[in-house]
Amino acid sequence: MSRWFAIWPLLAAACDPAWSVQGQVRGPGAAAVRGAGVALRCPGQQDLAAITDREGTFELDGRGPGPSLDCSVVVAAPAYAPVRVQLGEVCEQIQGDPPHGCDVALVHAELSRR
Repeated sequence: MSRWFAIWPLLAAACDPAWSVQGQVRGPGAAAVRGAGVALRCPGQQDLAAITDREGTFELDGRGPGPSLDCSVVVAAPAYAPVRVQLGEVCEQIQGDPPHGCDVALVHAELSRR
């Protein structure tokens, strides 16, 4: 029986919901933008941040309920105008129970030169 109590926390953690906001950042001419800063901004919460890789891709993820549809994704890079995308517009999988959050979002941001 003591073995069951040792395994229970592992099983409970495995059942926690997970969410992901991922995407790609392109510049003019569809060129990948490496090193762009990406922030998930949610009202009343601390920003989550990522940096794009050499293909211009990024991923922000976590455990627990997904971010609110009121959140936004802000992309910024030197020499480019920043872009803000509302999470509610790019959410692919919305949680069914209120308050509605986003389990999976795909962001395709195109930056323009300043």
